[in-house]
Amino acid sequence: MDILFFFSVAGVAIVILILKFDKKQTTKVNAVLRESRSVPPLFLLKSTEQKISVLRAALKFEDAPKNMATAGTIADIYGTPAESKMQSKVHEFKLLASKYNSGQISIEAYNIKLDELLEEVQSLNGSFGLAC
Repeated sequence: MDILFFFSVAGVAIVILILKFDKKQTTKVNAVLRESRSVPPLFLLKSTEQKISVLRAALKFEDAPKNMATAGTIADIYGTPAESKMQSKVHEFKLLASKYNSGQISIEAYNIKLDELLEEVQSLNGSFGLAC
């Protein structure tokens, strides 16, 4: 009879310890989940960084004049419609980056708009999109 009493007390003690440990772990997990809600997804950040670097390369790719020998004036070098479109894309990229940096748009919306801008820039550049 003493053995039965001993094992029942030991069993209750073990169950109580397991429940306390479970409660402590649940509290820790909830704290980590609460803190991680404000952190953007890692792969989304990496994808956004890659798109920004490709856009910067594509937009600087168009900064140099193409044919200095046949150009008569500065307007002849930089005055073509493709360059003016590219300058508008540079402005759009800077505006988009400033909106994201100031917190006006989320990382998801920023990534989507970068996709759209990247497609537009690659269509203006022609074969440059294939090289990236």
